[in-house]
Amino acid sequence: MDDLIMNAGAGGSAASPMAVFSSALSSGSATQAAPVAEEKNKNSKGFISFSCAMSAMMKKRKRKVSKENVALTISSSVGEYGENSGTLPTDLMVEILSRVPAKSAARFRCVSNDWNSLLRSPYLTNLFLKRSSARPHLLITFQAEGKWSFFSSPEYLISDQNSNLVVVDNHMDVPKDYSFGVCVPVCGLMCTSNEWVLSRKRDARMMICNPSTGQFKSLPKVRSCRGNVITYIGYNPIEKQYKVLCMTIREKPFKFKAEEHQVLTLGTGKLKWRMLECSVDHYPYYHGSICINGVLFYLAMKSESKEYMTVSFHMKDENFMFIPNQDLLSTLINYKGRLGGIRHKSFGFMDGGDVGFELWILDVVNQEWIRSIHVLPPMWKDVVGETRVYFVGIIGSCEVVFSPFVKSNPFYIFHLDMKSNSITRVEIKGTGPLEGQAVYTFVNHIENVNLIM
Repeated sequence: MDDLIMNAGAGGSAASPMAVFSSALSSGSATQAAPVAEEKNKNSKGFISFSCAMSAMMKKRKRKVSKENVALTISSSVGEYGENSGTLPTDLMVEILSRVPAKSAARFRCVSNDWNSLLRSPYLTNLFLKRSSARPHLLITFQAEGKWSFFSSPEYLISDQNSNLVVVDNHMDVPKDYSFGVCVPVCGLMCTSNEWVLSRKRDARMMICNPSTGQFKSLPKVRSCRGNVITYIGYNPIEKQYKVLCMTIREKPFKFKAEEHQVLTLGTGKLKWRMLECSVDHYPYYHGSICINGVLFYLAMKSESKEYMTVSFHMKDENFMFIPNQDLLSTLINYKGRLGGIRHKSFGFMDGGDVGFELWILDVVNQEWIRSIHVLPPMWKDVVGETRVYFVGIIGSCEVVFSPFVKSNPFYIFHLDMKSNSITRVEIKGTGPLEGQAVYTFVNHIENVNLIM
């Protein structure tokens, strides 16, 4: 347990459970309300409506049973959610807790053992994840001053046409004194990557992190004589299982390829890497992975022919499949639940000099890519200027988010509405005065209260 650390709720007072619950509920959404006054009113009205609904449900219950029976139900109710705690029936508690911010839910674990058990129950964690997927977040992370910091905000604030300012909330800081890369988060969990190369430390270990709960866990060291390891994280929604895929890389002149393919399953007690077989020699790229409906996709190149391709790794069956690419894609994206790819003139970045980009969508039936071209608006050059940005992803129906590679002060991201073809620079406030650090920006991040096992 030494490498399993829980920051949320540390040093909490001995206040009553309902006092802590009320306090956390009132504070959970306050940090997000500052940028837009109208949103604060919406949140307040929504919370009032929700409270009224809860009161109505309680009154309905009181009509059916006496006060003695209600108290008995509260104190002795044991079901699929675990033992009931507090002054509300368990099913009502589950409904409330599945709707609160993840940061508040993490603090509630410190109220009592019963609350901790309830919040760790599979039913509640799965229900929370399901409802959280309907309210995705913007997630920003970077390393500075010996720590790995996380910041997030509700994603819909980026699309607000009445504001070009988003205030983010600081989730947690993880001690980390050497450089590393970050995989695209999947269902609330993140994994570090490329640590051996960036840190130049042979004893560097990959780490799994849940920004919502403030928890992180070091993974077992990959046994390999190679000095380079590429990692990806994926999720199987059917079995509700996370897996980490890693490949050791051989990098000799004209012989770039992944040699050892290993996979690790989270939540199985003792964590252990297992060897896999892969029929096609290929060299995986560090960037551009995406997990969609239990399938992990990443960009690669065939070792012999040097042909570009997309590799799919099925989380359930743990088998590899290979999809030819007509050209070198810059990154892979989730386009309305389908696999998409982005290509532009500069493979690694875009800036004010770009005039457009290509959007490729995979036709799953024919295993072919369908290409469309989007021409950037005239204001793109003036708004983006010389800032080097990368394609983060698509939010809503067809809104693109771009982010700089490097942290600045103030820090900005860029929002492109493909329907109206308008570009907006959005200031991100709350990340601190630091600048010059490599920054990772993600969209469609889902808050998750599940603990890493």
